[in-house]
Amino acid sequence: MKNYLTPIIALLITSCSQTKDSPLLDYQLSWEDERIDFCLDYIHPQTDTVTLYYGSAFYGGQLDIFTCVKNLKAEGAALIPDSANMKVKLTDFTSPVTHLTYSIKQRLPEEVHKSTQESFRPNITHDFFISHGINLFFRPEDEEQSMRVSWSKAPDFPAFCLYNPGHGTESYTGKVKDFLYTALLGDRKLCVDTVNVNGVNNYVVTAPRVNATYNRTEMRQFFTKAYSALIRFWEADSIDTYSLIVYPFEKVSHRVSGTGLNGGFLGRYNADADTILDRERANTFVHEIGHNWISAGENDQWWGEGFNEMQTMYMIVTSGITSVKGCIDYINEGLDKLYHSKIRNLPNDSIASNFWNLGDYSWIPYWRGEVYAFRLMGQIEKATGNKHAFKEFMMAMKPHLDNVNKETFLDVAQQFLDRKLLEEEFDKYIMKAETMTFQGDPMPSGCEVNFKEDGTPYIVITDEEEFKSHFIL
Repeated sequence: MKNYLTPIIALLITSCSQTKDSPLLDYQLSWEDERIDFCLDYIHPQTDTVTLYYGSAFYGGQLDIFTCVKNLKAEGAALIPDSANMKVKLTDFTSPVTHLTYSIKQRLPEEVHKSTQESFRPNITHDFFISHGINLFFRPEDEEQSMRVSWSKAPDFPAFCLYNPGHGTESYTGKVKDFLYTALLGDRKLCVDTVNVNGVNNYVVTAPRVNATYNRTEMRQFFTKAYSALIRFWEADSIDTYSLIVYPFEKVSHRVSGTGLNGGFLGRYNADADTILDRERANTFVHEIGHNWISAGENDQWWGEGFNEMQTMYMIVTSGITSVKGCIDYINEGLDKLYHSKIRNLPNDSIASNFWNLGDYSWIPYWRGEVYAFRLMGQIEKATGNKHAFKEFMMAMKPHLDNVNKETFLDVAQQFLDRKLLEEEFDKYIMKAETMTFQGDPMPSGCEVNFKEDGTPYIVITDEEEFKSHFIL
């Protein structure tokens, strides 16, 4: 039996208490310098066995994430761990309440990692902690069940819990899913700034290692511009609190990465940066905020990542963060990388299944979907005469944002273009991944497509004012 299954002291078990008002899952967390101790009171259903899950093979691609769990033990039931599949089975119940106790203890290795996957791994030191919720809590298959998280011992430095933003480590009760796709972090340099947008308090969370005052100000101003533009674009009647968390890597040298979460996102960047908000990071942050409207399903990343890339370019232009030239430069970068990728013609299902192998597997959905979206803009404008093709199409998609797939996409697109042509081109360019040459394809007015000597297409602006007129809120 592995070391993380060794017994823990009885104090952790007896510290768990059950009350008549407790939800089905009642967690108590305790900060212990370089680890967090967890005590779960779980009112199990009337079944012979219960399976609780931890982590996710798809969420970050970290198949060894169970090694973060130490000293796992159950009282009131037999515990059968399955670390390879990141789950445990509870059986032979002797009490209506099972007491599950364990610790999360994890430091990144001393050598510098370049892999963005390390941004998902819990990292806990005496000065800070940061983790995604899915890598902290064991959960049942039914994520609609009631769950409470309380801190019996909070760290002695500022903390931010995305499931209860603006309230530090205060106790919170919600559904299991509210605590999974979220982030918990604390840092001796943590700054939590309140930003009011459209009458709603939102939070910008940073922990700059250099130029703290400058970076905090820049991030607040950036968030106000970007989030306000997205709200106006989607004509949102009401908005919930949103949290922009931008936190430095400790040892990973990657410039920037980000993960959309429930009610916010966690962005990471190289800690050596003097200025957090350079062009690349600004684009990434807008993209991740955009996931609040455009989600990314495992098999529909051409939409969730690709069309979100087009939305990103649209928003940074309309919000004044960049110029239309900056937008075209970014699209051309994607075009160039797509056309020179050795795997550019791998079909959609092959790309999706290899997403966490990183490299071009992670980027093809962004490039392919963005290029397809830009091409669609030109097609719709030519067919309808409407220069605001992207805005009109995305607003037509708005009622279907919770259920976007090939069929819903085509059902909406046929309001603008011939259904038979759409199906043929979607299967050709998205599902089968044939190369989009742009030969003979209409472009949005104010720009045209040219070709390099090797045949790579690139967009040039022929009339800046005309091209800029496409970008409206």
